[in-house]
Amino acid sequence: MAKLNTIHQEFEKLNINVHKFDHINVILIIIASIVASVGLLTNNYQSVIASKIIGLALIPFLSFAILLFTLDKQKILQSGITCIIFITVCLSVSMLIGMYNSHNQYVEELTPEMLSRANFKYENIYLELIMSFIAGIGIFYAIMKNSVVALIGLIFVISIIPAISNSGLFYGMAFYEHFIKQDPNINKKKLYIDYGHHSMALFISNIIGVIIGFTLMVFLNYNNNT
Repeated sequence: MAKLNTIHQEFEKLNINVHKFDHINVILIIIASIVASVGLLTNNYQSVIASKIIGLALIPFLSFAILLFTLDKQKILQSGITCIIFITVCLSVSMLIGMYNSHNQYVEELTPEMLSRANFKYENIYLELIMSFIAGIGIFYAIMKNSVVALIGLIFVISIIPAISNSGLFYGMAFYEHFIKQDPNINKKKLYIDYGHHSMALFISNIIGVIIGFTLMVFLNYNNNT
């Protein structure tokens, strides 16, 4: 347990409290989701990149990874619920924006930023897992060395909020086309849903890889110091 407390302290040196998830975190996640969604719709690369660090997207998942070693079922459950809340908020915000865009037709053509994530190929999932696994290892050392620059750089590598937001945009557009507009063009709705699934697969592969890489380093360091 002493080593886990050390890891918590290293987080706190970067002004990150792994046990704290309050209304401020929710507000930041909402802002990050809006920035990502608008950036994707307008093909604004800078906004998409900025959204990766606004909400500190990885923190709830890293907190979950650390708490797994405490074997405290209540804390693990609470942390898991926090991760679910994070994903739900991101999806909800981006879906609303996707529906609003479909209604007002602000952006009619799918942008390259949206398509770059929507065209994620399932056969490339192993490459994403390897890349995010390595990033997870790097994130552990960045935190232990109190390197904000390294941490931010590694966060840029991982697609969390942009991937979820892209998925939500497509799900929102599919919902609007089917339930509100009632467009008889089923192919369009299916395409949006398919794009949403591909974007979600990108997020899942990235977050799983990061958690595995980060958890492995916590495990190795925990065992070497107990």
